[in-house]
Amino acid sequence: MYMININDLKKEKYYQKYIQKKNITPETLRSYNVALCHFCNANNKNFDQIIQEVKEEQYPYIDEKGRIHEYDPNFGKIDDYIYNLVPYLRERNNSNNSIEININRLRAVLNALSIKLPKKIELPHDSDDWYVLTKDEIKYVLNISYIHYQAAIVFIAHTGIRLKDITSFKIQDFMKATEKYHHCTEIDDFLEKAPDDMMGFWEFIPHKTKKHNILCKVPNSPESSNMLLNSLRQRQKSIEKNNKKYGTNLKLEKTDALFSSRQKKFKGPLLSASLTVEFFRRNKDLIRERTRVLKQKLEDGEISKDTFHQLIEETPKFHAHGLRKFFITTLARKRVHLRASALMEGHKPYMEQDRAYVDEDKLEELIFSEYKNIIPAISFLKDEVDFTISKRNKELELENSELKKQTEELRSQNKEIQENINKRVDDRINEVFEEYNIDEILKKQGL
Repeated sequence: MYMININDLKKEKYYQKYIQKKNITPETLRSYNVALCHFCNANNKNFDQIIQEVKEEQYPYIDEKGRIHEYDPNFGKIDDYIYNLVPYLRERNNSNNSIEININRLRAVLNALSIKLPKKIELPHDSDDWYVLTKDEIKYVLNISYIHYQAAIVFIAHTGIRLKDITSFKIQDFMKATEKYHHCTEIDDFLEKAPDDMMGFWEFIPHKTKKHNILCKVPNSPESSNMLLNSLRQRQKSIEKNNKKYGTNLKLEKTDALFSSRQKKFKGPLLSASLTVEFFRRNKDLIRERTRVLKQKLEDGEISKDTFHQLIEETPKFHAHGLRKFFITTLARKRVHLRASALMEGHKPYMEQDRAYVDEDKLEELIFSEYKNIIPAISFLKDEVDFTISKRNKELELENSELKKQTEELRSQNKEIQENINKRVDDRINEVFEEYNIDEILKKQGL
């Protein structure tokens, strides 16, 4: 079987022509390269060969009776070539959604090369990609994950930031996002003095939207800041321990990756592929646990067999995009302001020309206000009722403080009144003594 790789692909004439015609980001090009390699390998031909064959047949032709026929790509080689990609990717355990993404990328390249395309292949959507992870499902995965993966999971779920972006963040980015709480410029001071419950603010252009210069502006929760701090402090301890063990002289620096792991000696960046593999393992654990719980309910008669199978099919996948979907879905459910929601998601803002939506002076304030409202819904440490109780407790504390203040003021006023009364009584007694010469009378009586 003929196998083409990316290095082979880059030598192809039509591939080079496509690169020259299109201005695409390196990240997008990498994904297109993968789709094109799959396309060539699915058809056992190189890219130039396929394009040449397709171009030769896409012009009008004259039949034996002299009639002119327009080329129909739905009955041409290109339709077969694209369709061959479906079984090829299915054999490699790609989901229908993944296959659809690869075909769309392929069609974009073919269209840029002026290839007439057939109708799109309609594939059924994978059911589990429609379901959103619940807080309990994410909490289960957190409980069986290491601290450094916990920090990444909570951060993605509480910000919706894509995997590619979080793996490119540095520790200094976290320091900058939370600087109003600590004002530290050096990492040692930061790890020693940074307080708990910091609420960061991230403003950056995601890798996916660099071409369109679309900003993402999103806070991160106090809960995720605490997880990040714990992870960084643990990394620092692990590096010091490894230095003693192996005689090295490594040090955690603010230019190091925000997310790292033991395999990277707690210094190098945690790669997207590594996190994807870790999430895949945790997804298998989640499926096993969900199946165990549902089997118990089936045995106890709480659910029927049909319901059991339905719930198994509705198990959502645990992956980075699933965590992002959890965040974005929460924004929608809590009816977050559309302008703020788009910016937090890293999407193109709604109604950009409407001045009511682009008041930059109040934009950060709006985003923080809307984000604070969803914190109870995304927290993994507290339930929403806990936040309600906590809010009421704070209100009662304020009321109690106000009552104490009023009581002190009344006591002060009462003391002042009593002192005035005592003074007036003393003054009156003195006046009586003087008026009736009581002092003289008392002396005469020997008193």
